[in-house]
Amino acid sequence: MSENSADRDGPDSPTGARPASASTARLTVDDLLASPRGRSLLHSVVAASQVGPGTDEVPVDDSEVDPVDDSDVEPVDDSEVDPADVLGWVALTAAETIDREWATGILLSESGADLTEVYVADAAAEAIGLGRRSPRVPSQAELERAMAEVIAGAMYWQPPHPEDVIAADPAMVEALRPWAEVIIDSGLLDSWSAGPDFDDLWELTWDDSDHTGDIPTRLSAEPAALISGAEGAPPSGAGAAALRAWSAEVASSESEYRQEFAKDPRMAASGEWWSTPAHELVTTTGTWPSGEPIGLSLVEDDFGLRRARACRLRLRDTFGVFIVNGPEQWAVLCRKYPLDVTAQRREVWFEATGRRGRWVIPDWSRVAEDYDGVYVSLAGYVRTAGAVVDVGDGSLLPEAGDRPSYGDTDDRTASLMAGWNPDTTYWLTDAVAGIVEVVDWAMDDETCAWAAHPGHERP
Repeated sequence: MSENSADRDGPDSPTGARPASASTARLTVDDLLASPRGRSLLHSVVAASQVGPGTDEVPVDDSEVDPVDDSDVEPVDDSEVDPADVLGWVALTAAETIDREWATGILLSESGADLTEVYVADAAAEAIGLGRRSPRVPSQAELERAMAEVIAGAMYWQPPHPEDVIAADPAMVEALRPWAEVIIDSGLLDSWSAGPDFDDLWELTWDDSDHTGDIPTRLSAEPAALISGAEGAPPSGAGAAALRAWSAEVASSESEYRQEFAKDPRMAASGEWWSTPAHELVTTTGTWPSGEPIGLSLVEDDFGLRRARACRLRLRDTFGVFIVNGPEQWAVLCRKYPLDVTAQRREVWFEATGRRGRWVIPDWSRVAEDYDGVYVSLAGYVRTAGAVVDVGDGSLLPEAGDRPSYGDTDDRTASLMAGWNPDTTYWLTDAVAGIVEVVDWAMDDETCAWAAHPGHERP
């Protein structure tokens, strides 16, 4: 029987777990409106594929065109206009304006946080009346596509996309509220807070041969050989070795960056932006109601890979998994297993958040001493990704004279969950016992959707 972190005591218990009631809490309207990814999801739902009411053309800047006498033009009946079309059109117009102004440097700010002060408030105010009508509930497929668009556009190494900045404007947040209410009331997101189904965990192996020149063994092996264990099984202790190497690399990188900041405290140095464990670890994902692995389409920093092999895994009889269903759980991991990355994340995360200060991530090599895996649910991703997670005050980390602090925006310790795909478990130990099913997937050029090519299943 698996040991789930939700079975443990409170958020500040020695194990750093959450109570079951909090770990399975449904997403709320306020969750969607308060989080960067939640707002982006709503924006994507209402604005995707809509460039203007009844038109296929992107709105044109006609500020220098002589006005046309439209006194004889019949007024448009607002009751016949889809609110989503109008809101999408208004938001796109504002986003294009920001892009143009940003490119010319007129509104470029240090953090990118105030790019829309002049343009977005009026645009959102115009949309808010229409947004209060009864928006249409998206289909499951539309919701999946919107989520995929949000994940693919996630960035942690530069200022947010114009669309994300628009969605964060208070007036636009209010305009998005009716869609948030409709989506939450539909129940489409209810399952996003559930823990992983341990009988439905799929490891994805991508065909990245165009980048590496080699086809991964897991992809080229016969499915029967994978199921029997004759091929593709990771060596015992591979996870522990990967975590040791990862921990040493992070520590070395932090030391090097501190030395550079000591020479020039104002240095604008870009470092690694992700906060995931070692990339060599086994990762798994669940499935959508259609049976498609969620991790096929929800990929941060997507390289556009178009072929993957999915292997359904069998786990050991006993294992422990820490569930991240929101920023509170991420903060628990950071408080119990803090790893100082202030110097190496300082500038790159400032670009994404506008914050400078102490930064930590979980030390996954230490997390592995207590847990076999860490799972970020769909709800956990929506609530947490891209948001500055407050971890504690400055006393969380030991004093260090060489830790850069020039220009700090606060004296707190914070973290950022970056690079972690939603509904993904990183397995920190040798918890995988074998493979029970193999399915090959490929992107269909005609439908622009993933198509399955069933392989083999253990008899």
